[in-house]
Amino acid sequence: MRYWPDGRCWARSCIWRAAGTRPAKDLFFSSFPTEDFTMYQRLAVSAGIAMLMQSLSAHAAEPALSALDLQLTPHTVGGTVDGIDVQVRVQEPKVEAGKALLRMPTFVASTPTAAYPAEALHASDASGPLKLTVFDEAPTPTGNYRQYQVDRATVGDVTVHYTGKPREVNAQTRNGPLFDLRAQGAGALGAGVYFLALPPGEQPYKLSVKWDLSKLPAGSRGVWSLGEGEQHTVGTAEMLAFSAYAMGPVKSEPEDGKGNFGLYWLQEPPFDMPKLAADTKKLYRYMANFFHDPDSSYRVFARQNPYPAGGGTGLAKSFMFGYGPGGETASGGDQQMLLAHEMAHNWPRLNGDESHSDTAWYTEGTAEYYSTSLAYRAGAINLDKYLANVNERAANYAGNPYKSLSNTESGKIFWSDARAQRVPYGRGFMYFVRLNAEIVKKSGGKRSLDNLVQEVLKRQKANEKVGLPQWRALVVKELGAVAGTEFDDMAAGKDIVPQKDSLGACLTAVSYTVRPFDLGFDEMSLGVVKNLRKESAAAAAGVHEGDKILSLPALKEAREKDGKELAVELQRGDEKLSVNYLPRGAGVTAWRWEPTPAAAKGNCKL
Repeated sequence: MRYWPDGRCWARSCIWRAAGTRPAKDLFFSSFPTEDFTMYQRLAVSAGIAMLMQSLSAHAAEPALSALDLQLTPHTVGGTVDGIDVQVRVQEPKVEAGKALLRMPTFVASTPTAAYPAEALHASDASGPLKLTVFDEAPTPTGNYRQYQVDRATVGDVTVHYTGKPREVNAQTRNGPLFDLRAQGAGALGAGVYFLALPPGEQPYKLSVKWDLSKLPAGSRGVWSLGEGEQHTVGTAEMLAFSAYAMGPVKSEPEDGKGNFGLYWLQEPPFDMPKLAADTKKLYRYMANFFHDPDSSYRVFARQNPYPAGGGTGLAKSFMFGYGPGGETASGGDQQMLLAHEMAHNWPRLNGDESHSDTAWYTEGTAEYYSTSLAYRAGAINLDKYLANVNERAANYAGNPYKSLSNTESGKIFWSDARAQRVPYGRGFMYFVRLNAEIVKKSGGKRSLDNLVQEVLKRQKANEKVGLPQWRALVVKELGAVAGTEFDDMAAGKDIVPQKDSLGACLTAVSYTVRPFDLGFDEMSLGVVKNLRKESAAAAAGVHEGDKILSLPALKEAREKDGKELAVELQRGDEKLSVNYLPRGAGVTAWRWEPTPAAAKGNCKL
């Protein structure tokens, strides 16, 4: 889900937008997974980035843009990155006395940042040193922000120095969006929002990112979301904040880092990273062509978590995902589908003035729908894997305890209950499956959901806003008044029932009873039991709030197999104990698709 820095974007998976495309409210995403972190946070950089880049490129030739230069000098102690010396130079910011020179969050979503005290920053301008004073803004639902205000008006260019240190994490650290900076092996990898204090505002700058790697081992690399080594572009300060930064003995595919697609990592994972990179690149190119953006660049950054959970966060023209020691990800270990979902976020989104909770069904629903359908069309997955993925999405939709809440109501508890964050995923997916089938049927196969989604992008590229009213008008024009009613019902949380032939002639939808997976406590905290639900099977079996989790084996298997029990090893004070239970809730009616005889003939069009 996405919501962002200044609280205005609460959720757009935030797509932070910059100059010319509307308040910095829509430009980046992060993925929170409810399952192993598989879905608790989809705050990732969505399609807004594509428009952001187009919008900003229009400013590239404007000589009036001020420069914003960032230089990073990482250093090590004992072979581990212990800090990054940061130099920020702002060309003639003309900040008045008592106003903010720099700004950064102290918390973003659930993630703490470096949150520097004023004395940690050293600023100067043409008249000498500048004294900075901290002013903490009122908290927002997504985070707390801190301003660094000057004691006098600035004169000329301003340079600021400070040192950011990686966040210390361990097996008990709560899983969350990848907004922090972490040491990885002999390097470090993370998001700029954790350690960068930058100028406030939404104005575009002539940006530069430079690296001084002289304090790292020979052969070290410095990689930013938009490229390796020294980079220049036009963008906002928020673009620098919501970007990925990798430094040290970085490995990559391709090895030389050249081209407009790359995958970067520091530690060897328990899966085939080169193959993942090759498959992901192929699918990204297919997606980019489908969304009429063939020349776009994209980078993926991977890092290992010290706890058995993963997740992902979308950033500027990039995506960062985490995996557990056993390869656990936000997709239960399926890195391919995790990346497919996040890449799909690069394009479809609504850009009206609605809150994230009211539009997340579109952001997440299109990502769920197109990550599966385009992967199948591209030949990246076969029919069996496609079927397994759509059935998992449908089951998750049916089993979500907040399924009947409206978009607005579920949005109010996104950050207090991870399960609420999953509502837009399943709801949007099921809505689009049904809508696509209706369009295909009415048009005799000449039109589909693709036409509407691409129409939205076309309008947005022409600088039009497309929000909820415009989308509703689109579907009504396509299908008549009934489509407007179905849209209203979806937004209100009414149940979505697919047509039997909603996925084509090769598959048929059937109803069945499913017992939804329920771990019984906060799935973002797999080191310590937190927010134990008293009515859960975990509580009934003897799990206590605050128990330290020593081992949680076969979590992925228990999630996938209805009758699989969990055997949890816990520590309570000095006592170690084992607890077995079936992590399932009460049965609910769900839908799944099964192959028809036509599937055996092949050439299934979905």
